[in-house]
Amino acid sequence: MFAEKIMVTKLVTAKENEPIADVIVRMHKHKLRMLPVLNEKQQVTGVISTFCVLSHIVPDYLISGDLNEISFAPDMGILRREYVKSSSKQVSEVMSTSPLFVKPNDSIISVSANLAGHGRHEYALVVDDEKHLLGVISSGDILDALEEHASEVNDA
Repeated sequence: MFAEKIMVTKLVTAKENEPIADVIVRMHKHKLRMLPVLNEKQQVTGVISTFCVLSHIVPDYLISGDLNEISFAPDMGILRREYVKSSSKQVSEVMSTSPLFVKPNDSIISVSANLAGHGRHEYALVVDDEKHLLGVISSGDILDALEEHASEVNDA
């Protein structure tokens, strides 16, 4: 089976120059945690995810472990303040520029191996040779396809 057989093609995307706040609203509306980011030529230049935004708004001193050195945990005010400051920034300032790209004719086993080894992301962007977005495959899509295939085998 190939990537093009299970990829999702009804896609919601973001533009590089959009404000983060607008993209977060769109992600919430569509119940998504990640959007591919397109440039003016409709080519994929990265992804914006809830993880990208969160890692951008959490102050470095908290990430570095300095939080363990203080006797109280800061409230949501710190995160809210950082979110408000960041919400007008453009997507290009926060997005990940190294998403997992696969081709439509890549095998599902190859896509699965790439997803397993790629790190924090649970999705692969299916693109053509010019990096135009054709679809998205999540690890959940692969598991769904495996479950469906198992059901077909059991029914036979």
